[in-house]
This record gives sequence, structure tokens and C-alpha cells, in this order.
Amino acid sequence: MSQKNIMNRLSALREQGVILDIDLELCRFLWSQDPDVSEAVLMSACLTSYLYHKGNICLQLDEYAGGPLFEEAEGRQSPEAPALEEWKNRLSESPFVGGPGTFRPLILDSENRLYLHKLWHHEHTLAAALLERCRDSEKDIDVPLLHEGLERLFSFQSPSKVGTDWQRVAAALAVKHTLSVISGGPGTGKTSTVVRILALLAEQGEARGRMPAIALTAPTGKAAARLQEAIQSARESLPVTEGIREAIPGEAVTLHQLLGARRYTSRFRHNKENPLSQDVVVIDEVSMVDQALMSRVMEALLEGTKLILLGDKDQLASVEAGSVLGDICRGTENRFSSGTTAWLQSLSLDLPGEATVSAPDTLTDYVTLLTESYRFGADSGIARLAESVNRGEAEEAIAFLKSEQYPEIALVNSREDSALEELLAQRAAGYFDRLSRCSSPDEAFAILNEFRILAAHRRGPWGIRYLNRYIERILQERGSIPKYQQWYPGKPVMVNVNDYSLGLYNGDTGICLANEEQELRVYFQHDNAIREVAPSRLPDHNKAYALTVHKSQGSEFNNILIVLPAERSKVVSRELIYTAITRARKTVIILTPEEILRQGIREKLQRTSGLSDRLWP
Repeated sequence: MSQKNIMNRLSALREQGVILDIDLELCRFLWSQDPDVSEAVLMSACLTSYLYHKGNICLQLDEYAGGPLFEEAEGRQSPEAPALEEWKNRLSESPFVGGPGTFRPLILDSENRLYLHKLWHHEHTLAAALLERCRDSEKDIDVPLLHEGLERLFSFQSPSKVGTDWQRVAAALAVKHTLSVISGGPGTGKTSTVVRILALLAEQGEARGRMPAIALTAPTGKAAARLQEAIQSARESLPVTEGIREAIPGEAVTLHQLLGARRYTSRFRHNKENPLSQDVVVIDEVSMVDQALMSRVMEALLEGTKLILLGDKDQLASVEAGSVLGDICRGTENRFSSGTTAWLQSLSLDLPGEATVSAPDTLTDYVTLLTESYRFGADSGIARLAESVNRGEAEEAIAFLKSEQYPEIALVNSREDSALEELLAQRAAGYFDRLSRCSSPDEAFAILNEFRILAAHRRGPWGIRYLNRYIERILQERGSIPKYQQWYPGKPVMVNVNDYSLGLYNGDTGICLANEEQELRVYFQHDNAIREVAPSRLPDHNKAYALTVHKSQGSEFNNILIVLPAERSKVVSRELIYTAITRARKTVIILTPEEILRQGIREKLQRTSGLSDRLWP
């Protein structure tokens, strides 16, 4: 087949909406550089780029060899991949394809993974930097001071608590190691643990005569604000001196702010040549951080900077490509080397026998999983539902939802629009109706956080655009809000982009209300304070009666309604359902056909990358 015919087939795939313009342009670039470029190289490059926009870091040749490259293509339009060995040979012969460490547009490694060069570089850089930090531990720890600090700062735990206190273990290891990864589900105390870690580090620094410079950061403005509020609240009650309390920072920033994002370029002010000056960097909600951004963070850290990563490894991965936290926390149980076990015992921290391994991997001592939830009781329906979903136990999860034993969780098994509309009228409109009558922003935010609708999709039937429009229509019919007005009292919005000039960030939620002069303003909660912005000045935003599950990450609501599609969708996965359920404090209702829920729980999100293999060889 001639190269022109190949490009025509790729153009047809673009017209069908299977691939994107950027995928096609990559192939056009390669063709312009070498008119004799092979079909295998063009198709492989297109598929690798296509998979990247689906969240994958690379193309695993084994998974596609001998089959269609694009399953979404209409009829028989999808090109077929060669057999594996033939495919590898064709790629290896091309000047556009090189091995790891070469500077070629495409990189093919020994595990049959094909990368765009920049993605291979990010993965290689990230893995190498993480492993390098595992070889560096604190040498001059004041162990008696640490022992006393652990006892004092974690005294809020019940003295009758049975079993290993993994919060204390995580805190001790964070003081010892340059890298510390702490993962746990909702309510397991990640933030309360890290604020105590910062106090311990400050006490160690005070004993050495130098307080550490600490940075608190998160991937989005909303996540940074939540981290900041949690740290500010927790530090006030810590049993520490005023000097130690003041050493714990009260401000959190986004990763882009920390690195020094600049307009019109993807480069940051802080990088390998101009590293960050902090002694300690804490990153919250790491599950939301993509592989490229985490690579940039690692490049910008000084060699001795202590890095503490927090998050829930079972939540949805980042919107952009990669699943960094999931790849780092590959195991499901706490495991430590005999040397670390002995060191923890010197601090009166005993581990269960099975937690010690004789042949540890490089990362073994650097990941701690928090397993006990303090938000839900042992018999909580939400906790049991989340656990069963996380294990992929679809039948058990559905049984919990149907059981009268757990009235706080329920399944509405329907694919009919009438069921959705009835549920919205009964459950949702009553909450949102109250927003328009609020006398203050504080009252409005309290009401808004009582209930929220979460959906899998932005567009299409039962997506958030449909849901937001329908809620508005119900409120208009009830006379709660005016018709034909873009802005009205009680309208909730969510910001979609960062606007540093206004101090608004992607994920910030605001509520429109009238001020004392009866002028409409959009109010936001920041730093436990309320600030107002004129509606005309808002950056890109959506109505926020309903949110996508992705946008809800890092948030909590008392009651939630989860609306999953009425038909099978690749977006609906175990991770999405788990993330949605764990946003709730009190009640969860799921609306979807039972079979869709069953399929979603069984569908574990798999993102192709080599990071896990690099970290856990």
C-alpha cells in the first residue's frame, strides 16, 4: 500500500472521529520527513498518540499484534497490526524508532512497549528519581525526641486500640526517609497524619538548630484549598510549642504555582537547573497528578528535599495520561524489610509478623497504607459498599444496595428517563430550591454541601449538561428561580480553569447571591473566608448542581445521587464508582440499570505504562 493510501485511511479515521487531528498531524510530519516511511511506523505512531489521549503512556505491542488497531473504526476501516515479531522488526528498521536512551520520535523498549519520546523521557525520569530517593535516609534523627513526639502527637488514638497503628508507622517513616508515600481511603486520617509529621520534622529541625522550609501543594486549586483548611484546623489543636506550630505552613498552592508556571510555554520556572528551595514538599491528592507533571516535580527537587506523597491509590487516575499513585502503590498490604521493622520496634511500633519480607524491593519500605476509616463505623453501609466495589465484588455490592439492613445506600434499577426525572424532582430539587432563599453565603454553602449529583459523563443522556439543565427547569417551574436569566440568586457554578489574577482555580465552587446593594455576585469560600466576584469577571465555568465524578475528587458531601449511564460506557469503571461512593458522608443513591452497575464494578481501569515495572522489577 502506498504512503498516500495510508494517509487517506488515517484521514478517514479522523473523519469518523476515531482519532484526533494531532494524531493525524504526527503521521503527516513523519511522512514529510521521509516519504518512504513504512505503513507499520505510521500506524504505530498514530495508535501511540491516540492511546496517549486515552490516558495511556505507551502502546503495548503484544495487546494489538495480529488484530485491529482501532476497534472503534466503522466496518472494516481499521488497519490490522502485523504479528508481533514482524511488527517489532519493521519498527526496529525505521530511523524514526530507537531504543531507550536514544533521541528518536518513537522509543521501543525490551518489553515491547512503544512510546512517544517525551512520554518515555517523563517515565524514565520519574522512575529514576523515585528510586534514587529510596537510597537516601535521614542520618541524624534524634530517636528519643521522635519516640516522645510520636507518643504525644498521636495520643488522640484510643489507648485500647488493638493492632498496629499505621498512622504512627507512616509518621515515623516519613521522618526517616527522603521519600514517603501514604495512601488510604476516605476518613483514614491522611491529613491528620501529615500535619503531625510536619510537627515531628519541625521538632527535629529545632533540635538541630534549623527549622525546615515546608511547601504544601496539590494538583488543583480546590484540592490545595482543602489541604490548607485541613492543615490550618488541625495544627491549632496540636500539643506542641508555639514555635513548632508556626513552623507548619498555613498556605497550600497548586503544583503549577509551586513550580512557577509561565504563560505561553509548557516550561516551569523551577526545574533541574533552577530547583525548588524547600526542605520538605507535601503533595496531596496524588491520584490526580499525571505522569508528565510528576516527572517535572521530581526534576525540580533538590537531592535532599524530603517528598511526602498523599492520596487514595484506588481512586480515579488523573485526567491526563498515567496512573502515578497506583503504579507506586502496587501492593495491597503493608510490607517492610527486617531492618525497617527493627527500627520501628525501637520506637515501640510493633508490626504483624506477615508485614516483614525477607527479599524487599527498592520501594518496599517507602509506602504505607492506612487501613482504618474513622469516618464510617464498622457496620456502615457506605463503607461496606465502597469496599466491595474496590474488590470488584459486584454481586456483593448490589446485595448491600438492596439490603434493608443499610438504609443509607440504595439502587434505583432503571434506564427510563421518567425514573431519573422523578428522582431529581423528589430528592434534588428540594435541596437546591433552598439556595435561592439564602440570606448569606455561609448558609448557601452549608446547603450546597448537603447534597450533590455526580455523573460519569459531561455530555449525552444523563450527563451533567443534561442534569444541570433539567434541575434548572424544575426550579423554574416551581418559581424558585426566574426564567430567561443567565444569573440568579442560588445558582451554583464550578470554575474550569485557573485564574491567578482573581485567585480562582480549577474546581472552585461558587454561589450566586445578591449583595447588600442587591447586585448579583458570585461568592467563593477561601481560607475560611468569603470573597465575591462579579459574574462578568468569572473565567470559564459550568453550572454545578451536577458534577462529573472526576471534578468531585477531593470533595465531600453529606448526601449524593450517582447517575450512571443507562447504556454501557467505557468511562464507567470500578475506580469511578468507588470514587463517587466515597464522596458521601451519610447517604448514597445510585441510579442505573443493575447490569450497567455490575459491569462497571467488574471493569478495572487499566492504563498502559512501564512505571510500575520500573519501580517494582
